[in-house]
Amino acid sequence: MPLYEYAAVSGGCRKCKGGFEVMQKLAEAKLKKCPKCGKPVERQLGAVGVHTKFAMSKSKLNDLGMTKYVKTSDGSYERTAGHKGPKMIRKPEDD
Repeated sequence: MPLYEYAAVSGGCRKCKGGFEVMQKLAEAKLKKCPKCGKPVERQLGAVGVHTKFAMSKSKLNDLGMTKYVKTSDGSYERTAGHKGPKMIRKPEDD
């Protein structure tokens, strides 16, 4: 079953104001109200996880407009394929 994200249209309780996730069957209708407070909600577009069993070449990733990052030894991520996004995503410094 897919996991859908919802958020309050305006106002709302603590649950729907910050957004919440619901597992629903594809055939189920979209939620119109928060299950907790009854305020109107709308389905949000969420990030999509892309997993593949096979490795893709750098040129294929570029053709698809995707970016690949690989974790470095210091915990940061370095871009190894693609043209969009920063070259390096640094690990946050500990306080």
